[in-house]
Amino acid sequence: MKQRKRPGLETMRARHAFLFLAPWIVGMVLFFLFPIVQAVYFSFARIAIEPGRVETSFIGLDNFDYILFKDTQYIDNFLTSLTDLVISVPFILIVSLILAVLLNNRFHGRLFFRALFFLPVIIASGAVLDLYLGAAAADATEIAVNDSVSFSMIDFSQIFAALNLPTSIENYLTVALDNLFLLVWQSGIQIILFLAGLQSIPDLLYEVSHVEGATKWEEFWFITLPMLGRTMFLVIVFTIVENITASNNVLVSQGYNFFANLDYGRGAAALWLYFLVVGVLIAAVLLLYNKVFLKRWN
Repeated sequence: MKQRKRPGLETMRARHAFLFLAPWIVGMVLFFLFPIVQAVYFSFARIAIEPGRVETSFIGLDNFDYILFKDTQYIDNFLTSLTDLVISVPFILIVSLILAVLLNNRFHGRLFFRALFFLPVIIASGAVLDLYLGAAAADATEIAVNDSVSFSMIDFSQIFAALNLPTSIENYLTVALDNLFLLVWQSGIQIILFLAGLQSIPDLLYEVSHVEGATKWEEFWFITLPMLGRTMFLVIVFTIVENITASNNVLVSQGYNFFANLDYGRGAAALWLYFLVVGVLIAAVLLLYNKVFLKRWN
């Protein structure tokens, strides 16, 4: 009788890995992939909730026709969301990188300031923020706090007018500084990611640069920034996803309003069209970043 060959070590490891991953795969299919496919179908259907059941009827592109050509707010909210994305992502990227570089230095109270900049991430969690706003005054909303911290302190428009900046640059800086508080508030996780990337850079590179007489500015451009290429890639993706799914996103809020009015088909169409366009934009940005920056740094 021919003896059965025992599986090798790598085969056994692969089987064990699949065994441990099986619950996650089942959960991924049931609670992620299936709802996504169902939501895509809902965007092409009319949904009616009846006692004890849900009726869906396929209506083609009628939902998209409504939000694009009949709804008076969708296009404006769409452009507002894209404008906010273009403004906030570069600002958060630059601010979080600068703060991470500063917090990576050795100075007294470094742990305190690291915790201070990460504190908004904890406060911004649903339960903590609800308790904070509930205990504060009726007008203590994110927008009210943001306005009080930014333009109420300094009138930046007069400063930009005195500098004679181009209109496009002046408008960009005005909107960015107008949302200064919220943008810094949203930079906590990005700072942590950049700190992790900075601490993974070998000290030997900086020691060699000191021997060669490089300045701090040259170290940043020729060592720090290229070594943070992959980390910055992750931060860009995270920031974009966080922005397009934020609760204060006007287009996401409009989609939720459709759902609140039991108009699930149009709500699904509104959000899926937005995510599709943003997905194409993300792919273009990341392809450009990969081809231009990562390839050059590598």
